[in-house]
Amino acid sequence: MIECFAIWQKVSLKRTSGSCGCCEQILQKPKEVFESERISDKLMIERVEIPELNKNKLLEKLLFFYFFSKRLKGVLRGKDIRLFVAPLMPLLIPYKTLQFSKKARKPFLFILEDLVPDTWIRRGRFSAKHPFVRLIKKQTKSLLLDSRRVVVIGRDMSAYIEETYKVSEENIVFIPNWANSSERLEANREEREEFEVLYGGTIGEAQKLDTLIEAARILQERKADMNIKIVGDGMEKKNLQAIVRRENLKNVQFCNLVPENGFRKLMMQTSVLVVTLREESKGMSVPSKLYTYLTAGKPILAIVPEESEIDMEIKEDQFGISVSGNSPELIADAIIKLKEDKEFRERAGENALRAFETKYNNKIAVDKYYEVIKELLEETE
Repeated sequence: MIECFAIWQKVSLKRTSGSCGCCEQILQKPKEVFESERISDKLMIERVEIPELNKNKLLEKLLFFYFFSKRLKGVLRGKDIRLFVAPLMPLLIPYKTLQFSKKARKPFLFILEDLVPDTWIRRGRFSAKHPFVRLIKKQTKSLLLDSRRVVVIGRDMSAYIEETYKVSEENIVFIPNWANSSERLEANREEREEFEVLYGGTIGEAQKLDTLIEAARILQERKADMNIKIVGDGMEKKNLQAIVRRENLKNVQFCNLVPENGFRKLMMQTSVLVVTLREESKGMSVPSKLYTYLTAGKPILAIVPEESEIDMEIKEDQFGISVSGNSPELIADAIIKLKEDKEFRERAGENALRAFETKYNNKIAVDKYYEVIKELLEETE
């Protein structure tokens, strides 16, 4: 029997504007914390208590990383651990975990979902010479080179770390993101007569939704009868709303975050679902919302870099259209194509559901992780 031991933060959450509805139950009691617990005879979760901090403020977020990493030493001391596993975020924690694995002479499995500080440097948020960036860069390099295996969620990520960090190909395992099988929706039953394009999620610099707004302007000029709905919150929301007002765009609607069930209903009613990734983020991350989108069986409009993971997936499984985020004209053309070609739209929706059921669900992902973990454990025997 393999026993799994997980460490999580035991910390109250501060309410922030635009909080996700699915978190309301927790946010109604901001001082409530959750004790350590044994989920089953094979899984034990131990939560680490740290001060109340606001993750939307950079300094407090960094303090959160620091306090959490400091508490690891006490939690891990004295435990018989055969395999250490950690993702890159929260920062500092995986590096500390790697050090424990080295001391214990046990393998470390590194899960790479977002690559920092590389993405910060590409976006111009920080200079490569910044002392903090140099520290994180050094830690990321150590994590990539000293881990027994590195799990990546994108093939473009695999290519990037091979070329940039010289990670050995045989140490990289590609396991794409997924959605839970229970999330599958009855598709195309409630689609409205009005053609609607839906984006849901964070509205920040990483999403680069300004090109979608510019495409909406082009569509309005072409007198295309459709609506673009943007659901969510983030640092760029006010800027985008200002553009919509200034351009007097009647085909763009902003909505606040809604509870999970409410958003799933929106997905069922819409015509096309939008996922975005800015050019600088190619090889750095893969938007996880795509895989939830697939459960709705609706066509996907991906505004992503060419040869990024999502671009490759769309071309392989034909569940939508992938266009560059640098061309609002191509985005507008793609939306019109999806609106006017009903047969293509329905076929893409069917392919989306098929891709979810055959490639991108939790059961398939769990099997892949099981094989990696089993292989590493066998190496230590």
